[in-house]
Amino acid sequence: MSVCFEKVGAEKKKMDQVRVIQEIVDEHKDKMPTGVVTDVLDQCQKAYNAMSNLYKLTWTVVKSHAQVHEDHEGDESPFASVELSDTTQTLIVEAVGLDRLNDRHSNCRDLINHGMVLKSYVKMSMPTVMKFGSDMVIIHSIVPYNPHKRAREE
Repeated sequence: MSVCFEKVGAEKKKMDQVRVIQEIVDEHKDKMPTGVVTDVLDQCQKAYNAMSNLYKLTWTVVKSHAQVHEDHEGDESPFASVELSDTTQTLIVEAVGLDRLNDRHSNCRDLINHGMVLKSYVKMSMPTVMKFGSDMVIIHSIVPYNPHKRAREE
């Protein structure tokens, strides 16, 4: 998982640098020609958008397990019941191509657990449900990750 956090950290640092340029231009825009300000800010936004390959993914993993119960009413035969447990998480993931699937990351769930999601999943309608062995995965949403939404003054 640390590799994922390093990638997110490096991407965030690049995005922060573009944001600093945008703020400097905003501070000094009254001393610059309007066309230059517009062009510089547009190019900064394009750079910011191009760098961002990160998404916020919200999913629920539902696992099943058997629970053995002893009957306390005199019947000596134990019985089993299947119970479900769920975990919902929101993660920051990087959109990657099919080339990232390998022996280590053989399916969507493995990729997500390692901070990645297939680019094709970003375009899927949500929510979507998948089954992996006895577990069920519900992907609620995948939306672009923007840690610094800027509110510009008009």
